[in-house]
Amino acid sequence: MYGQGDFAFIQTAPGRVFVGWGPFEQLPFRRPERPAFFISDFFLDDPRPWRHPATWEEMTVGELAGRFPSSSPPHIDWEPLAIAVFSQLFDSARAAMLRGDFKKIVPAIFESGRLTGGDLRAYLLSQLSSMPPDVWAYGYSYQSHGVIGATPEVLFRSDGRGYATMALAGTRPRDRAAELLRDPKELREHRLVVDDIIRRLAPFGNVEVDALGVLELPNIAHLATRIWFEESDGEKMSFSDMVRRLHPTAALGVSPRTEAGERWLRETDRNVRRRTFGAPFGLEREDHSALALVAIRNVHWIADRVRIGSGAGLLPESVLEREFEELRQKREQVKAMFGLAQTEEPRRSAVS
Repeated sequence: MYGQGDFAFIQTAPGRVFVGWGPFEQLPFRRPERPAFFISDFFLDDPRPWRHPATWEEMTVGELAGRFPSSSPPHIDWEPLAIAVFSQLFDSARAAMLRGDFKKIVPAIFESGRLTGGDLRAYLLSQLSSMPPDVWAYGYSYQSHGVIGATPEVLFRSDGRGYATMALAGTRPRDRAAELLRDPKELREHRLVVDDIIRRLAPFGNVEVDALGVLELPNIAHLATRIWFEESDGEKMSFSDMVRRLHPTAALGVSPRTEAGERWLRETDRNVRRRTFGAPFGLEREDHSALALVAIRNVHWIADRVRIGSGAGLLPESVLEREFEELRQKREQVKAMFGLAQTEEPRRSAVS
């Protein structure tokens, strides 16, 4: 059971959130008569991922922020990442791809900092009302740790008549978004994600794939493909079934899904510790309507330690410096969205 000051929230419509207040009952299943949040680690190892709030309500993001009056922007002393931190993962992934263990994999790295002033939680909540379109706000706060984010990636949505999902892979600065549709590496990376989702869902029903498009966010752009899935009669899957069927897509995991690929992700996680970064973050209601987000583009804190993660899809033709820059751009977008960019210390060279 979590304490009375704990809460979790997820965006259900533009400008609106579903909020659950603690204490939370944590179980391996959802009680059918109550809504519950699904919050797990990246590897889905948590045996009790369902969090049942004591009370719940829907409100605007402004009303949620109003429960936690904000002060001035917090001050965070960021610790710049050296490219050497990422190069070890890059070289290991490339060696595995050359061995034929997999065709694509997505390592994650984290930029950390120390909170030296201000109320980070309240400030992050105060920024939710200024989030751009096409992102979904979510988060939780339990005792001295929490995460608040705004992700562009939906694992699935359902109102009981089918599931909407998406492939989101391939990144460029927004002012170079048009390059995405001409870049063979980005197009191949994206296609691997689309094919992975189709392969995971097609045995259970009908899959419809929209045309390839570009999702433009304030600072960066991604290749995006909307996908619709409708189950065959008699093949109904639970929320947890859908999570395990889809997560992690090739946008966050490995392609093809092999034991060698999962082993690589788990072994590298010993030093990285993704925790909930990139994991499913969801809500299922009493009527079985459901929403599961991919928990990226977030700020995580434990006491006064703060971190922002980012992941990059690696293929055999990937270039170290280009991928490292993409990782930086994704973290900078998070800082910009939440008004944290101005709290950063002057940047030193990332190469060492």
